[in-house]
Amino acid sequence: LKCRFGLVAEAALQLSGAVMANPEIVPLEVGWTCLKEGGIDVLEAFLDHGTIRDTIKQHEDPAKPRKVFSMEEYSILYTKVYNMCSQRQPNNFSEPLYKRYGEAIEAYVKRAVLPALEGKTEVALLKELALRWQNHQIYVKWMERFFQYLDRFYVRLHSLPALRPKGISIFHDTVFEVVKKDTRAALLSVLNQEREGHSIDRELVKQVVTMFIDLGLDNITAVYEKEFEEYLLPDTAAYFRRQAEGWLASDSFPEYLRKAEQALQLEENRVNAYLSNTTLSKLKNEVTSALLTVPQQRLLEKDTAVKYLLDNDKRDDLARMHKLFKEVPNGFTPIAAAFRQYVETRGTAIAAEQKAIIEAHAKDKTAAENTFIQTMLDLHDRFKSVVNESFSQDSLFQKALKDAFEVFINAELGGRYSPAYLMCAFCDRLLKKTGDKLGYDDVEIRLTKMVELFSFLTDKDLFAEIYRNQLSKRLLQETSASEDHEKSMIQKLKLKCGAQFTSKLEGMLNDLSIAGEFSKDFNKHVEELGDGRGPVGNIDFTFTVLTTGYWPSYTVVELNLPPQMTKALSTFQTFYNGRTSHRRLAVVHSLGTVHIMAQFKKTHEFIVSTFQAVCILPFQGDEKYTFGSLRELTGIEEATLKKVLTTLSTLKYKVLLKDGDPKVVGTEDTFEVNVDFSCPQRRVKIPQHTAAEETHNKERVEEDRSIAIEAAIVRIMKARKTLPHQQLVAEVLSQLAFFKPSPKVIKQRIEHLIEREYLERDPNQQSTYRYLA
Repeated sequence: LKCRFGLVAEAALQLSGAVMANPEIVPLEVGWTCLKEGGIDVLEAFLDHGTIRDTIKQHEDPAKPRKVFSMEEYSILYTKVYNMCSQRQPNNFSEPLYKRYGEAIEAYVKRAVLPALEGKTEVALLKELALRWQNHQIYVKWMERFFQYLDRFYVRLHSLPALRPKGISIFHDTVFEVVKKDTRAALLSVLNQEREGHSIDRELVKQVVTMFIDLGLDNITAVYEKEFEEYLLPDTAAYFRRQAEGWLASDSFPEYLRKAEQALQLEENRVNAYLSNTTLSKLKNEVTSALLTVPQQRLLEKDTAVKYLLDNDKRDDLARMHKLFKEVPNGFTPIAAAFRQYVETRGTAIAAEQKAIIEAHAKDKTAAENTFIQTMLDLHDRFKSVVNESFSQDSLFQKALKDAFEVFINAELGGRYSPAYLMCAFCDRLLKKTGDKLGYDDVEIRLTKMVELFSFLTDKDLFAEIYRNQLSKRLLQETSASEDHEKSMIQKLKLKCGAQFTSKLEGMLNDLSIAGEFSKDFNKHVEELGDGRGPVGNIDFTFTVLTTGYWPSYTVVELNLPPQMTKALSTFQTFYNGRTSHRRLAVVHSLGTVHIMAQFKKTHEFIVSTFQAVCILPFQGDEKYTFGSLRELTGIEEATLKKVLTTLSTLKYKVLLKDGDPKVVGTEDTFEVNVDFSCPQRRVKIPQHTAAEETHNKERVEEDRSIAIEAAIVRIMKARKTLPHQQLVAEVLSQLAFFKPSPKVIKQRIEHLIEREYLERDPNQQSTYRYLA
């Protein structure tokens, strides 16, 4: 068309030049008659009857639009308008031509279009209207070409509507305003028919909808939104509200969601097929409101709702639920609450079952420790996968899962089996040589899951204390399966709780990492002293220096060591004091291990504690010692000595013989070497009399908590100066990351700080505190 118009314009200019050279004036009526008979009447005949004159040569390709005018005819008509508009006044007919342009279009619309539409409704109306609109666009297009010169000068000069908008507005005012109500009703009826499953002419609907859009003249709100969309949206909402009532009565929750999803998809398809894209979000909002927002509570009350889906692990239906209610304002809130309640109920029931198992196997430590944490890990795996796969890792559902687990994972299970202890025991089995036999990657996976479960624990400080004790045993007794796993677990805890939480654990590993170099230096020192191993009593002597702040607090007990052990220890203390003058050594005999070579029917190597060693070593032949003499000889207090001698004389490995009751050690008993001792193993590890230390000291934990609470109170009050009681309690709880004290405990610490004059009560309001500098 650009090429054709270019040729036309050039021809028109050539003709206009010829006319300008000719001073002949074109009268208005003569010129208008020429335009009407040569152009307008021919165009109307084509639109009314499809008539095209035989003189007009058509394209060889039948698919191309048919020509109504030849190039020469068009040039003559354009030139006629040009001449009439470029003549000098009073013969410049631009204004009357502009007026007659509109009158001609309006006359044709009233004569041919309105009568054709009169009396028609439904699809018949849509078909006729689509045809008449198509014809009108052709009419306006050719008229715009004939009168193009008006657009270029007269319209711009006088700020009048351009020819095309004027032609469109005539159809709007003359035709559309008359039929818009029936047209809108027909469109809505056809849309609902398609929703009911009937086949419709989508192309026809698209043509009519496009007419609504085009009548707005680049302003979609002018006609389409005002005259169609504003009626479409409430009609759609009413339709789907009716559908929702029927589905609620007859369908299960999953089936209802499938129908809702399908309905939303079909509405989107309709918009893409024949509605404006601007309607999509509004239409989906109406459908979502009718099908999901309004009936949400009734839907969730169905027996086949959230609980049923979780019971039967319906992942696809859960994902569909999440996808659909994502579009509902606050739609996730009741679903997340139902999810949390379900998880909490399941977890609480499992915790109660595990408590019963623990009580039933109170004497079976392994059975008690094994079941609870593994069950919790499996439960968390299941619901975490639901959150990840079906709920798209939505933060609200992650929080619901966290809140639910925090309820039952912190439940008291009775006796010594606190959740913190069971978690530590689970980790201990994974990390010990004698624990569960798993591959490297399997251990890493379980440790990662364990830390996720740990994040729900309230008493994190208690976990840290127990874990530190168990780590110390693994490190000092050399029962740790892998240093890499130990470091990995500490790193995971560090990422979860921060460097302060793991600083002592890292310090313990660091002590052992430098012990090797320290031992080399000591051995070199012994060599420099000469006399071979003489300086250390001619025994193989190793040591581990523990930094007091990192390791658990051990009770230091004085023992009367054999001479060779005393000499070795004295040499090491001299060496160590020479290395540093800022640290004091304290020997923790309860952590010591001694390997004793013993000759019976065959040679055995006894692996015993230091306490057991000082009781065995006095027996070098057929000596006999009473309980009292052994107590005086070893320096061990009576109760402990009974336990030590019990392990040596009454249990599986009877290294010593005793008189009296064979099962109980008494203060009047006499002991001697069991010369008939025999054992198939060369290396014999004799059970120790007691664990080196309790898993944790409850009093110390409570004391540390009191200090942490008071420190938080002082920090807050120092910054805020004055605070009411409830606000102070809330801020203290927010600052304590590793445990959650009760408000009653916080109040006790506040009273304690008032007594120590860190705080005072406001004399005018007793529930408000003031900081004392």
